[in-house]
Amino acid sequence: MSHWSRTKRLLLLMLLLFLPSVTSRTQDSGHAKKEEQSSFGTEDVPGTPRVVLPLPVPDSVVQSLETDENVRSCLQENPLDPGQSLGSWFIASEIHLAGPAEDDLVVVPSFKSSESMCFQSVAGIGWFWVFRRVDTRYQLALKAAGNGLEVLGTRSSGYRDIQTSTLGQAGRHLTTMIFRFDGTRYQKYRETTH
Repeated sequence: MSHWSRTKRLLLLMLLLFLPSVTSRTQDSGHAKKEEQSSFGTEDVPGTPRVVLPLPVPDSVVQSLETDENVRSCLQENPLDPGQSLGSWFIASEIHLAGPAEDDLVVVPSFKSSESMCFQSVAGIGWFWVFRRVDTRYQLALKAAGNGLEVLGTRSSGYRDIQTSTLGQAGRHLTTMIFRFDGTRYQKYRETTH
């Protein structure tokens, strides 16, 4: 395969991967369809928001993020203004990992101000957090880095699998990691580089 063909295939794959996809699902109770975003990227795509249906970050998620080593380090360099909440640094999006009755969250940095570089490298590799709802609180299920994160349709232990994708060496290589739920948290299952 020629270098140009590989480049075109990689660019097409990147476009498909990083355009936030919105999937429809119907709740078991017969309610109307509810849209759900399943793909998230670190880069803005013109005309498309990074989070299609943004939600405020719940207090239990903010409390969990306060203990994250990257967040704590960022707070040392970028203290919050008086009255500012740590939740303003992040955007949540509802996802259903185990089924329509469980409202889980994918959390991404908001990239609104100076703290943005704490959570993304110059190569566009950023952090993603996935929280699952357990009773009335949210519990961290996965923290992963990449250029994109996608919640897949395949399942392990009743929860949807998750894939991250990272471009390396100036776009010459694409590394994907699949994470599977082990009953408590997501664990790396497979890593592939093309």
